[in-house]
Amino acid sequence: MDIIDIVAAVSVIIGILLVRKISDILPLLPGCLLRWKECLTIENSVRLARERNIFAAFLALPFCALVSRYRLYCPELSAGMDGSAYFAFICAVTAAYWLLRTVMRKTVRKAGSGEKLFHAGTKTFRSFCCLTVPIILAAAGICSFSDISDDVTRPLILYIMLGFYILAIFRELQIFSNCCSFLSSILYLCALEILPTGILLLPAVLL
Repeated sequence: MDIIDIVAAVSVIIGILLVRKISDILPLLPGCLLRWKECLTIENSVRLARERNIFAAFLALPFCALVSRYRLYCPELSAGMDGSAYFAFICAVTAAYWLLRTVMRKTVRKAGSGEKLFHAGTKTFRSFCCLTVPIILAAAGICSFSDISDDVTRPLILYIMLGFYILAIFRELQIFSNCCSFLSSILYLCALEILPTGILLLPAVLL
């Protein structure tokens, strides 16, 4: 049994333990795709926001396993890594990315009127992660059972992730635009989204 199989088994067990919390928040997440105000519905409820955060944390493990399985993130420094080492590398990169996002979110703040709305906008990405990961897991599963090659599955997963990422940025822009100017909204997005993602992708392009 390799590391991916172990992670899959552990994820299933944890998912069963969290099934009640997941079932509470999951029906509300698709609304975020349609209207930006649905994102606020989650943030305005302490219970829903907490359950969304738990769901997002739970999805980190299967997400790293999926990235590791299809080698979705491959800077040259990871080229010679075996399965376990590469999985640990992906976990470290994911943790570093979320840490950077957290630092940026706590550094870039908006005081005064609209602060609560701005804070909700900075958490929207988590809701979209909770939408993206189950869908790419399902897509990967369907491709696997259909004997579709990894060369087709890999770009399919990346395109789905890109689509959700663009929509998440658009939703954040809508929320920020309701509490500050459009120019300020763009600058906030650059600091909170574009910069961390650029730092994440830079090694894959240059190294």
